Amino acid sequence: MSLLTFAKQSIVKDLDGDGKFDKVSINFETNKIEFLLSDTEYKKQSSLAFHELDRNAKIEETKKGFKIINKIGDVLFTSYFRYNRQTKKIELSAIKRSIVSDDYSKENGESTFITATKEFIAKWNSLDKSSNKVIALPTLKTKIDLDVISLNDFNDAFLNKFNQQSLTFYKVEISKQK
Repeated sequence: MSLLTFAKQSIVKDLDGDGKFDKVSINFETNKIEFLLSDTEYKKQSSLAFHELDRNAKIEETKKGFKIINKIGDVLFTSYFRYNRQTKKIELSAIKRSIVSDDYSKENGESTFITATKEFIAKWNSLDKSSNKVIALPTLKTKIDLDVISLNDFNDAFLNKFNQQSLTFYKVEISKQK
């Protein structure tokens, strides 16, 4: 019989601005992001379960909250969260999607979504078919309609939805290069 033990990676900081420490951690046994807020008297809360939670996923502090870094396949997602005082929930504030590959015939670059402005910004590199050199595609800036999501309702389904939208934009931009 073998026993696998996964560490919970966590941060402790005042997220809700009341001067008391709160805690957010990744639980690799349940594949959920768990959190305790002083604002809710440390009632245990969690995200939805992830179907794909990389064992190297990590959580890091940011100036106004924290970020969760999770790789799904060849896509690295960095999801930024902060506490919303009006809704009294931890909400996604931005998401960054990065793909780095030596194969420039495939998608390569990054796309970002900022929830407050609903702005989608993408910077991709591609292989120019005529010169066979790597070129930077024009920066794409547009608006997309993704709902504000709280950490309680967050998992990789949201990441996959964002991934599909990014991929659709990428295919449109690549088709313009022909």
